Amino acid sequence: MSEGEGDPAKAGGAGDRTRLWRTLAAAGREAIAEALTEEDFERLHIESGIERFLSKQVRAGRSVVVTGNAGDGKTHLLRRVKHDLESAGAVVVEDATAKMRGGDPGPILEMWRKAIENGQPFCLAANEYPLYQLRMADLSATHLMAVGRQCQDRLAYGHDQDSECAGDVVVIDLSLRNPLGGQFFDALLKKLLDDAGVKAALASPAEAVLRRNAEALTHPQVRARLKALAERMVALGHRATVRELWILFARVVFGKGEGGEYQRTDWYSEALFERDDRFDLTEALQAVDPAACSHPVWDAALDARAPEVREGWVRQAPVPAPHPTLDWEDFAALKRRFYFEHEKGEEVFDLDDPDAKDFEDLVQGRMGSGRTLVANLVDAINAAYCPLRFHSRDQHLYLWNGHRFHEQPSRSFVAAERVATDDLVTEVPRLPARLEECFDYRPDHIALSARGLSETPRLRIDFPLWRTLRRLARGLPRKLIPERDIHRLDAFLQKLGAGTVGERDSVWSVHLENLELIQVNLSADRRRFERIRSYG
Repeated sequence: MSEGEGDPAKAGGAGDRTRLWRTLAAAGREAIAEALTEEDFERLHIESGIERFLSKQVRAGRSVVVTGNAGDGKTHLLRRVKHDLESAGAVVVEDATAKMRGGDPGPILEMWRKAIENGQPFCLAANEYPLYQLRMADLSATHLMAVGRQCQDRLAYGHDQDSECAGDVVVIDLSLRNPLGGQFFDALLKKLLDDAGVKAALASPAEAVLRRNAEALTHPQVRARLKALAERMVALGHRATVRELWILFARVVFGKGEGGEYQRTDWYSEALFERDDRFDLTEALQAVDPAACSHPVWDAALDARAPEVREGWVRQAPVPAPHPTLDWEDFAALKRRFYFEHEKGEEVFDLDDPDAKDFEDLVQGRMGSGRTLVANLVDAINAAYCPLRFHSRDQHLYLWNGHRFHEQPSRSFVAAERVATDDLVTEVPRLPARLEECFDYRPDHIALSARGLSETPRLRIDFPLWRTLRRLARGLPRKLIPERDIHRLDAFLQKLGAGTVGERDSVWSVHLENLELIQVNLSADRRRFERIRSYG
């Protein structure tokens, strides 16, 4: 029988104050806000600036739409502040889908219309598609047009003025609030560990696993390194819903399965990286698993249980006496604990993917985004269409067009226009001014855009595209570029070509099979060829 098996508290009986957390760990029905009791609802609530922001907007007479993905906490949020909003005169709809019976947006449109007539703010929580249905149902309504503009301009870039200021309605998109980033991540874990039911259970002799995990997770170094992993995931484009985080932390605190020599299944650092096909977050965690990151020096020391890993632990060292073999599961468990609990643990990522480290530094403001970065991006984008190097490949972004006569990938490209690198900038996104007080935003991409256009086309460079561009700079063949990235580059060049007339003093033509590049210089009136130069 495993530790605590058969104990009523361990089983999560009716009187067990840890029942909520154990149910969450099993991803039970209490994992959704609609199934929570009022008591459990309060136990899960994390106080944040969004509640104050909502109240402030309503008291200023504005309507508020809270949108996002399932599990982002929309219903939870409105349910928590409903009484306060209604006391300020607002009409509150916690769940648009529940009101839209059969997908008919009519009932909500009518409620909103009456609220406007009565001079009342209207507060609505809606997933993206129901909100789209509402907008399409009445294209002439001023308030729905404002919703549409804010949905389109979710983020602001650079020093541009926000295109949509706060008017009579404000849209809060909770999909922009990544619970993995900022203070929310740490606050959620703290809420669980400070729960009265959890603290009471810690005194039980049957709760050795809970007690051990709670002690580890309250250590400042363990918490700091856990948060560092979360910030790393944000930069690489991963996100989580609030629901997923509650489930993950419940599993991390209470453990899963039986313990082994390195507490392989019930230790917090093992539960953290256990896959569950139902949740994308558990897959995303594999990208930051210390055990998956090779470091020859520390790997060898851990495998041999060398003297340098016998000291330096902030908690009890898990390293036993040396023995001939250490299987992969034991080694992986030991390395994860090394990351969290050893003073040198952060060094396990020193030899990690440099593209990932550079991108993380870039979006978190630790790496500059000046002309050198723009030139490198321009060179890489040109390389996606022309693998041959030429003297101005990083000085101008060429607006390439593919040519083909059959349903096969283009084998040749022509560029008759180009945009100077000096006319391009990189921008890190931020929340629009209308939402600055709402929540802490953590960027997961940068944008490459052209200056001085009425409608600025932007290339959204997230980590997958960043990695592709870095590989292109190192010689990645076009046929190995992910189709998703090719489409994004094509669309960006097309928008640039439609929005501006670039330099037209020459025409460039490249043939990929023969690796031939031809530059044709044109006369000022573009009526005759003045010089032809061949590369390759």
